[in-house]
Amino acid sequence: MIVPDSEYLDFSQVPQTKGIPKTILYSAIIGLAMIFAIGASVVLLAGTGHHWPASSSMRVDLGTLHE
Repeated sequence: MIVPDSEYLDFSQVPQTKGIPKTILYSAIIGLAMIFAIGASVVLLAGTGHHWPASSSMRVDLGTLHE
């Protein structure tokens, strides 16, 4: 079968990628930065708003539980 030059596909070379799209790269960098920012905020705010020991916690002497 004779194929015209306009329809001939050249399979002699491996196609080369253009790499990762810039939007995906920027999204990954922003997402990674957000993960670390949220982690830092959790660590920094861990002591805020907690009262230890809680005043409503149960105070039971474990040595007096025998009946």
